[in-house]
Amino acid sequence: TKRKGQDPLGKPMVVRAHTGYSKFKGVAGYTHQVALAVPMIDTTREGFPNPGEVDALTRIESDICEVFEVNRESLFVGTRTIPGICEFILYTRNPDAVQWKFDNDLLARVYTHRVHLKIQPDKAWSNYEKLL
Repeated sequence: TKRKGQDPLGKPMVVRAHTGYSKFKGVAGYTHQVALAVPMIDTTREGFPNPGEVDALTRIESDICEVFEVNRESLFVGTRTIPGICEFILYTRNPDAVQWKFDNDLLARVYTHRVHLKIQPDKAWSNYEKLL
């Protein structure tokens, strides 16, 4: 699903969530949330992506899925877009491998944008709940 809302500070936010997981309070074993924040380059005055930027972000999302979802090591659950930044959100059962794949695989593929990685424990999937 895709919906518009506001972040905790009241800024506009667009959320696209994979609702297939919404009946679970997390998937067993996937205890860490992975957030890949991508500052956008080509935005509207409001800070949301122009068409060319949408294409670039779609390619980045494909790369993220190809790198991290292999053997269901991580599950892609959604995106959160606030002015200037698109964040791709996954849950993983192997946080150490995520760091390695980020450094060695993803950064070799994504050269048009900077990507910032944050991994944090979230066994209850509380951050996913906020997307719904």
